[in-house]
Amino acid sequence: MTRRQPPSTVLIVRGRLDPVAVDRLLAVVLVVAAELQAWVGGGSTTQHVVSAIVWPAVSASIAVRRRFPAAVGIGVQGVLSVVATLGVTAPETGPPVVAVGWFCALYALAVWTSPRWFAGGVAFFVASDLAPEAWKPDKTGSVTAFTVVGAIVMVLVRRVLGDRDRRVRLAERERDIAAREAVVEERARIARELHDAIAHNVSMMVVQAGAERRTLAADSSTHEVLETVEQIGRSALTEMRRLVGMLRSDAKDPLAPQPGLRDLPTLVTQVGEAGLPVVLEIVGDPRELPVGLELSAYRIVQEALTNALKHAGDARASVRIAYGADSLELEIVDDGSGEPAAVASGGHGLVGMRERVALYGGRFEADRRATGGFAVRVLLPIR
Repeated sequence: MTRRQPPSTVLIVRGRLDPVAVDRLLAVVLVVAAELQAWVGGGSTTQHVVSAIVWPAVSASIAVRRRFPAAVGIGVQGVLSVVATLGVTAPETGPPVVAVGWFCALYALAVWTSPRWFAGGVAFFVASDLAPEAWKPDKTGSVTAFTVVGAIVMVLVRRVLGDRDRRVRLAERERDIAAREAVVEERARIARELHDAIAHNVSMMVVQAGAERRTLAADSSTHEVLETVEQIGRSALTEMRRLVGMLRSDAKDPLAPQPGLRDLPTLVTQVGEAGLPVVLEIVGDPRELPVGLELSAYRIVQEALTNALKHAGDARASVRIAYGADSLELEIVDDGSGEPAAVASGGHGLVGMRERVALYGGRFEADRRATGGFAVRVLLPIR
C-alpha cells in the first residue's frame, strides 16, 4: 500500500538510513552541544561570544554539506582559519563537536566536489593553514606536518571513497531512471488495454443506437436523439484511436480479446505447468465487473505470479479473489525464498502493479512474509 512515510521512519529510505536526514539530525545535536560548551570554561567575553557564533555555525554546516560540498568545505576552513589566526578561538582548543563539524566539511570537500573545486579546495586548505606561518612561525613544525598530512589524507579519501560514492550514486540514478521508464511504459500499456476495452463497449453502443434508429420514423424525436448518440459515439472512437495511436508499440498488438477474471483458472494452470503450483480460491459471488477493472485485476495477478515464478525458487503460491459489496480484493502469496525486484526483467513487477492500483484509487501492499515468502495484497474499489 503506497503511503507517506510516518515520522518514525523518516530516517529510513529503501531499507537503509537516509544520509541527508542523518546529517540534519547530527547537525542539530552538535549545534546544541557547541552552543552549550561555548559558554562553559575559561576565556574572555570576546572568546565566549565568538565561540557561541562560530562553533554552532560550523556544526550546522553538516546539514547542507551534501548539497553544497565546496561551499561548506572552503567556508568552514576559511572561518576557522581566520578566528585561529586572530587568536580568538580554534578547533583544537574548542570542544570535540567543532572538530567533528570541521572533519565533516573537509570530507564533503574531498568526496562530493568536482575535480576543479577539489583542487581549489585542497590549495585553499594548505594556504589557509600555512598563512599564519608568515608572521608567527611554528618552530616545532607541527602545523606544517599537520597540513601536509591533511592534504594527503584528503587526496586518498577522494581516491578511495569518492570513486565508490560516485559509483553508488550513479547506480542509484540508473535505478531511478529504470523505475521511471517502467512507469511510463506501464502507463502506456494500461492506456492501450483500456482503449481496447472501452472501444469495444462504445462500439456496441454505437451499433445498437444505429440499429434502433433505423426502426423508428425519420420525424421521431427519439430518432434524432439516437442519431446524435451514434454520431457522438463515432467521434469518441475516432478521437480515442487518434490519441492512443501514439502509444502503440512498433510490434503488432495481439488480436485476442482482453483477458478478465474468468481467465484466471487458465492462467493458474499455465503457471503450474511452468513450475509453480498455484491454488486459486474465489470468495463471494463472482459477477460482471467493469471491463477495465477486471483487466487490471487479471494483470496484477499475472504479474505477481510471474514474479513468484522467476524469484521464489522452489515454492508454492496461492491466489485469493474476494468479491465484496463495493470492492474487489486480491491476495497473491508464495512461500519461496526470493523477493521480486521492483523492476523485473521483461516486465515491470511491483511498479506495474502499483500503477494499475493507483489508476482506480485502490490500496496496494507488497512485502516479505514473517513466515517466509512474498505477499501481494490489493483492494480495488468498485464504483
